[in-house]
Order: sequence, then structure tokens, then C-alpha cells
Amino acid sequence: MFLQILSKVGLLFIILSIGALARRKKLLNKESTSALARIVLVVTLPFLYFYSLSSNFTFGMLRDIWMLPVFAVLVVAGGYVIAMLLSPFAAMTENEKKTFIYVATFTNCGFLAIPIANSLYGPEGVVRVVFFNVGFNLLYWTLGIRTLQGVRGDAFSVSGNPALLKNLLNSGTIGLLLGIAAGLALFKIPGFIMDSARILGSATIPLALLVVGSMMSEGRITRLRAYRKPLLLIILCRLIAVPALALFITGMFDSLPHLVRAIIVLQSAMPSASTSPIFTARFGGDPQLASSAVFATTACSIVTVPLFMFLL
Repeated sequence: MFLQILSKVGLLFIILSIGALARRKKLLNKESTSALARIVLVVTLPFLYFYSLSSNFTFGMLRDIWMLPVFAVLVVAGGYVIAMLLSPFAAMTENEKKTFIYVATFTNCGFLAIPIANSLYGPEGVVRVVFFNVGFNLLYWTLGIRTLQGVRGDAFSVSGNPALLKNLLNSGTIGLLLGIAAGLALFKIPGFIMDSARILGSATIPLALLVVGSMMSEGRITRLRAYRKPLLLIILCRLIAVPALALFITGMFDSLPHLVRAIIVLQSAMPSASTSPIFTARFGGDPQLASSAVFATTACSIVTVPLFMFLL
């Protein structure tokens, strides 16, 4: 079973490696990677949300998966606490410490989790990843930004942070809401609309993996040596402690459907968010540590993700 899971996850990492190679060969650069990431976030991912939900979402499913956003908040909170506890064990500057906590807390819950969930569980897995991300994104744009900017009370306030509402009401959210509405609607969506959504949505997985691979290649070997101790602690928190905690806690709920538990553990085991270098450059922190963390955790997750999925 472990080898079967490893082979499915390994296929995705082959595409990811092609993205890294394309960056090394200068077929992709920083600007084109950012543009490709925006296409995924603004265009193809919302259509994937819409198609997956409109095709698979029902009232009966809602009874089984409503708790996923709640578990997302608990997973992020657990990662944040563990990162805070581990941060004193490595000598870091203030910028490095903020980045350490951020990359150890927030995962690649979209670009990498969706392809893996689709490979292991099909469209039903994708639907559950999307619902998990509802709770995750609320903290990503609040606690995440607050962590990088420092302790500021207005980070959770829409009035104190006008960009917050705009960030939360993005094309992905629109695709999510339209998909839920279409899934629950009694009328049938015209076939040409569904076919268009399916074609555009299916482009998300290969494009997202190429983006992650390109971003991952920014982690230079020399930087890995320079950040050796913080990176080891980030790997411990992000890839071992948090998924182990999720595996233990979800195991206490006998009524939790197996697929829901699998998605919670999968999301908990994801490497650091691939957009971490972009966020640290924009909101504060150390982009070099962030890119190194993306590289190190993504590379190590090739083994740790199949391991935790096997332990379910």
C-alpha cells in the first residue's frame, strides 16, 4: 500500500521536477512563473472549484464535510503553536523568526494538495480539499499576514486592513460559491458550460505543479546550509509534528468519515506554501529563508506524505 501511494505521489513530483528543470534552463523565470501562478489562481483554479463542486456536491455531502473548515482552523492553530514553541531553539533575527513561524504554519494546501487528492481520491477528494481551504484561507489572509507584519491588532479587522475583504473575495471564492450553488440547484447546467469548466479546470493540476517546481528551484544549496538548523526545525514541525497531531486527533472521532479524515491528514502533511517567498517579500520577513523552506519541505514531503497517508 505504501508503495502504491508513493508511486501516485511520485508521478506528481516528476511534473514538479520538470518545472524546476524548466526554471534552471531559463524556460521559466521569476516573472513568467509569477504570471503562470496568477493564471492558475485567477483563471483555472476557480473553474476547477466550480466544476468539481457543481458535479459532485449534494446536501448529503454537506452533512459529512461541514466540519472540514473547522479542522482547517485547528490544524493551522496547532502548527502555529508548535512553530512558536520550536522557534527559540534556533538563533534567528526577527525577520527570520517571523518567516520561520509563517512557513512552519501555512501549507501548500492548493497547488500541491489538490493534485495529490485528485490522484488518490478523485473528484470527491478535490471537493473536500476545497472545503478545507475555506477555513485555511480565512487564517492565511489574517493570521498569516499578521505573523509577517508583526503583532498588530488591526490585522484581523476589515476596517483596519481594507485589503483583507478584497483578498477574501477573490475569483477562487466566487468559483467556490457558484459551484456550491450549482451543485445544490435543481436545474441542470448547460453542457457547453460544464465542458468549458472541465477543460479549464483540468489545466490547474499540471500548471500548478510546474509553478511549484519553478518556485522550489529558488532554494539554493548554499542557502540550505546557511539555514540548516531553522530548516530542520521547520521540517520537524511542518512535515512530522503537525500531521502526527492531526492523525492522532482525527483518530479520536469514530464518526468521522474516512475520506474526510484522509483529507485533514493530507492537508496537515503538506509542505510550506509555495507562495511563501512572494508573501514574505510583500508583507515582511526573509524571502531567502522562505524559498529555502519551500524547497526543503517539498523535497522531504516526497517521503513523508505517502508515509502519513499509509498510516491512516
